[in-house]
Amino acid sequence: MQLERLLQQVPQHPELQQYRFKLTALQVEKRLKFQSLLPSVYLKYNQLNQSHNLVKNLSTPWLENNYRYGLSISVPLRFSEGRGEYRKAQLKIRQTEWAQLNKQVSLQAKLRQYHNEWKQLKQQIALQQKAIQSYATLQRGEEIKFTNGESSLFLVNTREMKTLEAQQKLIELQSKEQKAIAGSLWSAGALANQ
Repeated sequence: MQLERLLQQVPQHPELQQYRFKLTALQVEKRLKFQSLLPSVYLKYNQLNQSHNLVKNLSTPWLENNYRYGLSISVPLRFSEGRGEYRKAQLKIRQTEWAQLNKQVSLQAKLRQYHNEWKQLKQQIALQQKAIQSYATLQRGEEIKFTNGESSLFLVNTREMKTLEAQQKLIELQSKEQKAIAGSLWSAGALANQ
């Protein structure tokens, strides 16, 4: 498990993708708010005929008295409301970008933490395996002494308990190591790929 490779996968984390989707939606909202600042232009056309026969109406000249044309241009009286909404949309985008950056840094920090924990547990597991071998050697020696009549059953049981406790500690360390690996993969957003 290489830290650099996992750090490269952090930008594809699902939580960061969620922020990208939110930013896309906020960009659309910002463009909508900008539209409220623009003037509106309406072209009006009304036919003043009593008949509803369109073919007959198309044959008559267009600029006679039977038609009404109009052009309407409107500009918002107060730009302050539109500018305020537009600025608010820009601030939401900036806030979301900062939250995304904060989340990315947080995920990278968690990844480094889990990776360091994994490395330490790996070293502890190696030491614990050596300790188990030492306890097993002491237990075999005590059993040999017991068969020769130089030891008691109490000492053999004590050595066996120490060996079993060391094995139990090894299993706990291996469990913690697997949790650290899973945490590292989760922080990198690569848990689904494994």
